[in-house]
Amino acid sequence: MWHEAVDPTLKEHLEELVKKVAREKKAYSIAKSPTKAQLWCALAVLAKEVSDLRLKVSHFEKQRKQKDNLSLKKALEKF
Repeated sequence: MWHEAVDPTLKEHLEELVKKVAREKKAYSIAKSPTKAQLWCALAVLAKEVSDLRLKVSHFEKQRKQKDNLSLKKALEKF
């Protein structure tokens, strides 16, 4: 099958994405064009993952900024 020819570094990611998209089979199977709907579902899954990662990065950046501000405040207090 075609997916056996996929680069090994991508294969695991492809398999995981296929599993996640398969959860939406009820939705894309009733579409006029199920294959197109399946691709849109895959894009939605990836978009959600990107959004989740952006939220996490933003959270960690805020934490780091707070720590940096505390360190600066302590340094200024010692001065």
